[in-house]
Amino acid sequence: MTPFRFALTVGCLLAIVPTAWGAPVVGQAQPDHLPFGTVCVGGIAEGSFLVYASADDPKPVVKVEAPKFVKVLGTETYARQAGLGNNFTCVAVEVAIETARAGEFEGEIKVTVGEVTTKVPVSAAVKARKVGQTRLLVAGTPFERDSADNGKMYKAWTDLVRGADLDASYLLVRAKQPVLRGLDLSKYNCVLLDARALLVKTADDVQQVRAFAKAGGRVVVTTSAFFAGSVPAANEVLDGTGLELLDQEAPRGLKNATPKADDFSAEVVKAGIKSTTFFRASPIRVENAGRVLVNAVGFEKAGLGFVATAKVGKGEITAVGVPLWWWWAAGERGEGADNAKLLRWLLAPPLAG
Repeated sequence: MTPFRFALTVGCLLAIVPTAWGAPVVGQAQPDHLPFGTVCVGGIAEGSFLVYASADDPKPVVKVEAPKFVKVLGTETYARQAGLGNNFTCVAVEVAIETARAGEFEGEIKVTVGEVTTKVPVSAAVKARKVGQTRLLVAGTPFERDSADNGKMYKAWTDLVRGADLDASYLLVRAKQPVLRGLDLSKYNCVLLDARALLVKTADDVQQVRAFAKAGGRVVVTTSAFFAGSVPAANEVLDGTGLELLDQEAPRGLKNATPKADDFSAEVVKAGIKSTTFFRASPIRVENAGRVLVNAVGFEKAGLGFVATAKVGKGEITAVGVPLWWWWAAGERGEGADNAKLLRWLLAPPLAG
């Protein structure tokens, strides 16, 4: 995938979530703050944001000042059109939380572009690791410049991490770079790959994540046809598992699907999930050893799932046909839905069966 196509694809993330503002203005940050929530000592907590600047200066002088608990990984300056005639120079800032010691950390990152200074609040609660915690590696991070305009949108996910006592790490995804960076995956119980990670993954990434599953790990692959090119990329990971994500969405008028109780597998019902919603989801075809966990409703063909899983060696690979997994957890399009509970259950160590 070319850097241009990657930027174009991730740049459409905001089209799927409600935004707090209209057209951006000079000096505005996106997202407006970075609340990483709970992370553990020694974990990886990476994120990014962008600042809108005047298009009159395509190469402005940029200065970034960050608190001691934040490491600035780099900056990037590029042009963007936010609606017809709304041209901007954008400055993206990539950061990582220092997780060497426990503590409650809050501060502001100051970004000066030309003569305009923007302040972006950043926070993290770094906790000591506990024996028995589920260690989760997320590629790519939800705390990303094109995922949300308001940091409050991450609350459902950070609440889930805290409530489930997850030891979550977050990786930024960059075009033309390995997604997993050769990390020792045996240190984790679960690896989640989102649309961005799938779009830029390498052959080594695929081999590494499949070996992780065969050795007993849980892999969760999540994307939908909303992200052009991501479904075929997901199927490269799913190849041979009996799961195939279909490059289509629900028919017009059924974009927001609400599976009923009898659309859940027995194990999902046993886990206490009573209702779920799926917005602009893609179905999963299941064959051989695969099994549907949540039926895909709104499609003429029976036997499709919005969530499905398959045994791979000693572990499992699970596919979830949603475009923005952390926003899906909020259940915003279905009040009272158990989306967060279902996601929490899916991220647990491998299921029996």
